Order: sequence, then structure tokens, then C-alpha cells
Amino acid sequence: MAEISDPREPDGSEEETFWGKRLTGKDPGQLCSWRSLPGCLTRAPLLLFLVFTSLGFLMLLVTTMVQVSRIHQSLQKETRDDQESHNPVAVAQEQMQSKLEGIQQQLTWMNATLASLCHPCPWSWEVFQGNCYLFSWTQSDWKSAVSACRNIKAQLVIVNSAEEQKFLKLWYVRNNKPTWIGLSDHHNEGSWRWLDNSSLQLSFWKDGEPNNHGDEDCVELHNDGWNDGRCVTENSWICEKPSTPCPEL
Repeated sequence: MAEISDPREPDGSEEETFWGKRLTGKDPGQLCSWRSLPGCLTRAPLLLFLVFTSLGFLMLLVTTMVQVSRIHQSLQKETRDDQESHNPVAVAQEQMQSKLEGIQQQLTWMNATLASLCHPCPWSWEVFQGNCYLFSWTQSDWKSAVSACRNIKAQLVIVNSAEEQKFLKLWYVRNNKPTWIGLSDHHNEGSWRWLDNSSLQLSFWKDGEPNNHGDEDCVELHNDGWNDGRCVTENSWICEKPSTPCPEL
């Protein structure tokens, strides 16, 4: 007769309980048994490290995305502000102003270039206070000197100021010879007139001159002033004409 086993008695298989739950060696779904618990606990720090590392990377990623989003919003705001402050009309005005400044710089450069090339007086003439002066190296009588100046579209010099008189005296210092100027009284004795028929107002006579000694009707320049001399005497002369202003843009 077969023996009926008591279900409460062990049948040879291991049976354990863990936190009130029956664990058997036949349960293939259970990872850790009571006896294998120390091995499971040994692997726990590695799992915790992986979990915390993943959380750290996740937090870093979220922080970076937030910063990128803030930077992007800031750039968009600056772009909008720039567009609002630089409307098309203002931009066009700034561009036009820039072009005008460039043109002005070019004109300034061209004026400077023309000024360096411009000569207000012909070659061999000297300029002083808006007039050109030619000092002759040859000699002739007074009437021939008048004609020589007219032939080059000038006139025998007329002295209008003390500054001009000082300038002309420099020629006498260099040349050391009497020089004809455009003053005479050969039409009316004692009535000194310039070649443009204007009367004498400002004079620089030498002491004791004019004395009309020996029919002296034409005026010559000396270092110490004017002298009336004979018109047939051959002297150097000075021609005068207005200077030519340099062109400006």
C-alpha cells in the first residue's frame, strides 16, 4: 500500500522565504535567492553608479539646452531691435551720407592735386598779393619798356601800397640798377600820373626828388626811393599783370 505523503513535509527540494515570500530553487524567474543575496548586493554599487551617471548627463543636457534657448532668444531680440532702429529710410540715409563723404574726400584730393600743378603766374614771373611781376634783365628807354610790357599783355608796374614798394625794392637789391615804373609827367609837367591815367596818391620819392633836372619826366625805382629821370635813359623795367586763380571744383 502506497504511502501518502504529507504535503506539509518537505519533499527534498529547498524551500526558503524572503520578506514573507516563498522562494524555491525551482523558480527560474527569481534572480536572487536568499543564499545568493551577497552576490546581488556586490553588484549594487555598479548599478547605482550607472544610474547617477545617467542622471548627471541628463541634467547637463537639460542645462545646456536651456542656455542655448536663452542665447537664441537674446539674438532674436537684438535682431529685432536692430531692425527697428535701422529702418529702410535710415539705412538709405546712412548709405547716402557715406557716399557723399567719399565724394568729398575725392574732391579734396583733386583740389590738392590741381593746386600743386597750378601756377598763378607764367614761368619766370613772381607772384605777390594777387599780381604777377616780370623783372627784365635787359635795358631800354621808358617808352620801349611800356611797349614791351603791353606786348605780353601786362603794363609797366603801378605801385599801390607800401608793401608793394618793399617787394619791388628787393629787385633793386638783387639787380643793383635803376628800374622803370609806370609813372611820368611827360603830358603835363609836374602832374604825375600812372599809365592807367590815375593820379599819384601814394609816393616814395627820394629826398629832394622830383627836381626835373634836365627835363626828367619818367620815374625810376632806386633802393632808397623814386627818382625822376630822363625818359631816354636805358634802364631795366618791371611788368605787372593780375595772377590767374587756380581752378577749384
